Amino acid sequence: MKRRAVLAGGAGLALAGLRSARAATPDPVSGKLSIWLGYGETAPAYKLAMPAFKEMYPNIQIEILTFDLHEYEAKLAVAVPTGNGPDLLTLHDYIFPHYYENDSLDAMPADLVAVANNPKIVDPVFSKIATRDGKPWGLPWWKGSRALFYNLDHFKEAGLSGPPTTMKEMWEYAEKLTKKAPDGTLTRAGITLRLTEGSGGLQKFSDMYYEMSGVQVLEPGPKPGTVRVTLKDNLDAATQLLLDYIEHLHGPKKVDDWALKHDAQGFANGAASMLMREDWVVAFVRKNGPNIRFGTAPVPRGKAWGNFNFIEILSVNKDSKLKKPAWDLIRLLQEQKYLDNILEESGWVPLRMDRDFSGFLSKNPEYKAFLEPIPGYVPWIEAPDTAYVEVTSRTGDVILAAFRDASLLNNRDGASKVILKAQDVAVDILKNAGIYAS
Repeated sequence: MKRRAVLAGGAGLALAGLRSARAATPDPVSGKLSIWLGYGETAPAYKLAMPAFKEMYPNIQIEILTFDLHEYEAKLAVAVPTGNGPDLLTLHDYIFPHYYENDSLDAMPADLVAVANNPKIVDPVFSKIATRDGKPWGLPWWKGSRALFYNLDHFKEAGLSGPPTTMKEMWEYAEKLTKKAPDGTLTRAGITLRLTEGSGGLQKFSDMYYEMSGVQVLEPGPKPGTVRVTLKDNLDAATQLLLDYIEHLHGPKKVDDWALKHDAQGFANGAASMLMREDWVVAFVRKNGPNIRFGTAPVPRGKAWGNFNFIEILSVNKDSKLKKPAWDLIRLLQEQKYLDNILEESGWVPLRMDRDFSGFLSKNPEYKAFLEPIPGYVPWIEAPDTAYVEVTSRTGDVILAAFRDASLLNNRDGASKVILKAQDVAVDILKNAGIYAS
């Protein structure tokens, strides 16, 4: 249960919505400002900002610790509630609710509130994720968003002039791009599907389910932090999608196999012709598959047309003894050169719509599907909730187990029962967590 009672006010509102992070004279305050990162590839941006920050706070030392994402989440969950942990909190959208509900976040200064609330600076789709009771408690900083990666040489070889634009075309193209040995064994996937890890499997299933139904598997409820499960309400669309997966994992239309290298590694190895994944894969393929020529395109459309996003939110620990310097560092990180660094070093896309990344895009056309606004293409984000890991993992396990079940081939009744089981699993978890919205 949330323990927060009163929303504290901010200070320093500027007409431009963001006052300068640069102090006129150095601040004599001293101490060690700690930053923990679950995405170590973003550390260069913080380090690049250090000289400017030291001009503002010459007596403050910066400690940057990076961890594997799951290790980071575990350490944060133990440290912050006990009054410890980092001063600057880098919160993935799905863990943000834990720290708001536990009253762990410092009230955001008014100038940064103005930035978060300005729809010309931050898309409201993202700012509302960090908002409670009408006020943002963190500043959305960068996003990961989904697009379709496709191998240019494979497409040319198959006589395909461009990427698929519809879900139907995506499956048809995958069939044309797949390669098989004489004994029928797949040697190249037409599209690499997420065949491992429950939460990731559900996420990728939900990508296509959104296009077919117009909603996510797990939708935000009417009250922030609550979650609806939509599978039962869209049973026909969910069943058909599962049948599409089964048809393309078993039988004559098979386009992927567990024995192949999969996901980003499979695409970078040339073992797959298409992949639906986030922007970080651009840098990954350049590094791990330097000879792979590829393009990116919007996620193919169905009944709906949009793409999955997740975001990183910058907040400050309420128990920090260096709140003002921490907020000033967050202000500093909004400057163009540090946002450029995030994009160039990690591939994650900064969320500031009032910054100019056209120079980067001209040199890196593979990012077109991630950086250029597309009319009618709807960005959506998973429902942040305190049961996120359990509900996505266990519900995803139901879906991924079904992928391996060849008896579901052309078996609509059996596929519908799987979808209803996934619905029940998700509902039970959300009810037990007290965040289910019917």
